[in-house]
Amino acid sequence: MMVGARIARYRKNKKMSQRELGTLVHIDQTLISRIERGERRVTSDELVQFARALGVSVSELLNEDQVKEVV
Repeated sequence: MMVGARIARYRKNKKMSQRELGTLVHIDQTLISRIERGERRVTSDELVQFARALGVSVSELLNEDQVKEVV
């Protein structure tokens, strides 16, 4: 699973829209969509921002085995 797909999974688990996530990480919703579809790479700075906004560690976004469902 690609980083963008893991970002999408965590976002959806938190019932957050792409627009809401984009607001938190200061990235336009259209770019969030492209990232989640794997059409745009994520910079290291953005990865840190995504992790903070989603309440997970950077390693969780990078490691497929760590994707957890939010209860």
